[in-house]
Amino acid sequence: MRILVFSRGVVGETMGSSGVRAYHIARVLAEQLPEAQVTLSIPNEVTMPVRQGALRIVSHRNPLESLLQMLRNDVLISRDFPPYVTMLFFHKRFVLDLYVAFHIEWNALSQRITNPARRRLWMTSRRNHIDTQLLLADYVSCSDERQRDFWVGCLATLGLITPQTYNRDTTLRRFIGVMPYGVQRGAPRHTTQVIKGVVPGIREEDTVLIWNGSIMEWFDAGTAIRAMAEIARVRDDVKLFFLGIEHPDFVAGMLFDPPRDAVKLSKELGLYNSTVFFHSDWVPYAEIGSYLAEADIGVCASFDSMEARYAFRTRFVDLFWAELPIVCTRGDVLAERVDRDELGVVVKPGDVEAFAAGILRLVEDKAFYQTCRANMPAVKADLSWERVLAPLVAFCRGESSIASAKRRRFPLLLGRNAMALLTLLERAIEYAATNLRQRLAARSSS
Repeated sequence: MRILVFSRGVVGETMGSSGVRAYHIARVLAEQLPEAQVTLSIPNEVTMPVRQGALRIVSHRNPLESLLQMLRNDVLISRDFPPYVTMLFFHKRFVLDLYVAFHIEWNALSQRITNPARRRLWMTSRRNHIDTQLLLADYVSCSDERQRDFWVGCLATLGLITPQTYNRDTTLRRFIGVMPYGVQRGAPRHTTQVIKGVVPGIREEDTVLIWNGSIMEWFDAGTAIRAMAEIARVRDDVKLFFLGIEHPDFVAGMLFDPPRDAVKLSKELGLYNSTVFFHSDWVPYAEIGSYLAEADIGVCASFDSMEARYAFRTRFVDLFWAELPIVCTRGDVLAERVDRDELGVVVKPGDVEAFAAGILRLVEDKAFYQTCRANMPAVKADLSWERVLAPLVAFCRGESSIASAKRRRFPLLLGRNAMALLTLLERAIEYAATNLRQRLAARSSS
């Protein structure tokens, strides 16, 4: 059996959650399926050892190269298959790793597109793309039960939950399973001093709060920064450190409004580089442990939105790995776990005073802080990569797919592709007409 994990995110010295997840999926499959040949295909140059035990790592730099890689494998795993894999539909088993509710994130990201017609065109193409992915899939994975309900609804709407599928497994677990983002092995390694006593303005004895991830449209960095303004009035030894503004997959960074607004707010409040600090470069994966080892508390705030409802915050998993108590806003499933398992303090979105109070409680109540840390190992064990990927290992080991027969799905797949082309043509015409009207209006006004 030959398995290809096709990563859409960069895998190497610096990588985001997509690349990290693809790497660990490939690693665990290679370790637990010794009879299989497992290959990880990445979109960048291979900078790590080409072979890591039984795992082989290659790059795909163009469509032909990636198609040839897929032809040589039996099971294909990806969060996003290129359109040309349709020609392999009858000959391969497809695993679709939908660990994010992409429809909702894309609606938030589409706010970056100011032209209404262009925004509709972009979202239409994204929705059709996901529908095509679901029609390809012989097995679907997601991050939690709430996401699973979301994707089951999408599958049902596409007609993919048939009586035959239901009869094969009334739970549908053999069709769509839960595989959360996992926790790394061991504990973070502190190899060099990186924050305390190194960053100007942060002393070795200070308490460091770490925002370990990018600042996207759905994150409310403003609440965390305003909470620091409240704290700075009573303490000068608590510092907030934003780790990693520029994303390696270019989905976030100072080109976009959210991080720029965060920096601007910290300057307006007089906190920039005195109480609030920004590390703009994305930290190499091997160095994240040093930053987490020097931090004392993890923080994350988000808005009250549909994104929070279906989010599985991968940054929380690294905080669990480092056993750092957390202050966060409620709404997502991991925030619920922080609250339920006493891993920190959870407050309602936008409540600056409560966020500041939660930070001060963890700073000043040493017994509560230690209780939160003591509760972390159980969560780490529950979310280990080896444990969370067990359903995928079982599927790859030979468990048959219960998805609708491919001969029944193929006409739907062709129809969806045709509909996508027609819809895109319609949206493109609308976009061109809008631009023409705007140019004519500008010309007449001049």
